Amino acid sequence: MGKLQIFGSTRSRAMRALWLAEELGLDYDQRQKDEAGLDYLSINPSGKIPAIDDDGLIITESMAINMYLVKKHGGALAPKDPGEEATMLQWTFWVMTEVENNALTALFHRALHPEDQRDAAKADQCEADLQRPLGILNDALANRQWLVAERFSVADLNVSAVLSWVKMARVNLDGFPHVKEWLGKCMARPALVKLLKG
Repeated sequence: MGKLQIFGSTRSRAMRALWLAEELGLDYDQRQKDEAGLDYLSINPSGKIPAIDDDGLIITESMAINMYLVKKHGGALAPKDPGEEATMLQWTFWVMTEVENNALTALFHRALHPEDQRDAAKADQCEADLQRPLGILNDALANRQWLVAERFSVADLNVSAVLSWVKMARVNLDGFPHVKEWLGKCMARPALVKLLKG
């Protein structure tokens, strides 16, 4: 049986799959799409990362990868029943549709683009557009520590991985104390700290 291959750099959407692999204690190789001798387009025709090769099974899209890995390997991060699975999927789809685009755009225009390519007004608009979803998440966390059940799960990992871009984009979270506290706990997970130090 071949070792799990995860394609993509830690400072990209691949971080989500790498973090989960660390949480699950998986034996994997991290590979880059531009490494010598690799025809990455044969793995993912879109050319985007991440992708995984799990003993010949190719999966692309970060959140699909994470739901596959957690369902295959189980443990505390995995859903225990169909209701938990649906709720974990709900939060995973929600963060991709309601948060990711604005978070990434704000991050580019406040930190990643060269100074002369940054548009402060665009970043500010993204922050304004994030207020409603951040409020929804804050309300959901008002009386609970984690998003699903009473444990850290793949839902928390998926959502906080996207929310980490909000933090890096210097979006003010002071008005969302429950989000701020929860995100701090997620970002302090030993598996993530280990990954980011590696």
